[in-house]
Amino acid sequence: MFKPTHHRLSQLALLGALAVPAFACDAPGEDGLEPDLPPAELAADVGALAKGEVALADYFIVTHPDYRKCMAPICGGHFVARVNTSVARCADGTWQEECHMFELDLSGLGLDPSTEAKAKEAFGAGTALVRGELKQVELGGGWSSPADVLVASEIWVGATGNTPNGHFSRVDDSGIDCVTYPCPIFSERSLNTNLSGPLDTVDLSASGATPAQVTSGMSELYETGLLVAGQHGVVTGPAGSMNRLDAAEFYLRVK
Repeated sequence: MFKPTHHRLSQLALLGALAVPAFACDAPGEDGLEPDLPPAELAADVGALAKGEVALADYFIVTHPDYRKCMAPICGGHFVARVNTSVARCADGTWQEECHMFELDLSGLGLDPSTEAKAKEAFGAGTALVRGELKQVELGGGWSSPADVLVASEIWVGATGNTPNGHFSRVDDSGIDCVTYPCPIFSERSLNTNLSGPLDTVDLSASGATPAQVTSGMSELYETGLLVAGQHGVVTGPAGSMNRLDAAEFYLRVK
């Protein structure tokens, strides 16, 4: 079995983030992110999430295979977790630390069979992230009970195959140019939360990626955005201080 050593934010931690002063270029927050909703709205959103009344964008990672000995599709497949958070809404509607997934459904992505097979293999190995929803689905074909299926709207495959460390974010080009530094060249949004903030630097080479992988990743970042698992550092210069993101792994979207 394997279990990624990624950091998860509990709902209490999300609420605790409200007490942190708003992110400023000259005063990076401890996690480098700020709520992009007013505190009252974010607190209400987290409360609704805890009650299962709303769902934020759900990004999942496999934690380990399901080796339980019972009849499929009740057993078999994998267990998955919602990155950056302590709980996920499972296919049966309950909230758990991790959820059972018998099957990954990529049919809505329009992938060719070879690409789909490789993407499923990467997700099962814990080296990909899926955005989607867990549902109970009747598989047909003589199965006696519905199956827990993760229905994907996106799948992102890791560039290096590293075990992810730190928190998971989406990073995009902010479109901002500066004549000094640090500069908010990139914008960062923490996956599965309403936390966001600017970045001066994204260091993909910190993951141990090859120069070709780094070039491909940065090209993807500027064109369509990139998912990154990593840790923050601080860049200090004439314009003050701002966070950088040092990648442990980064993920490219399978199209």
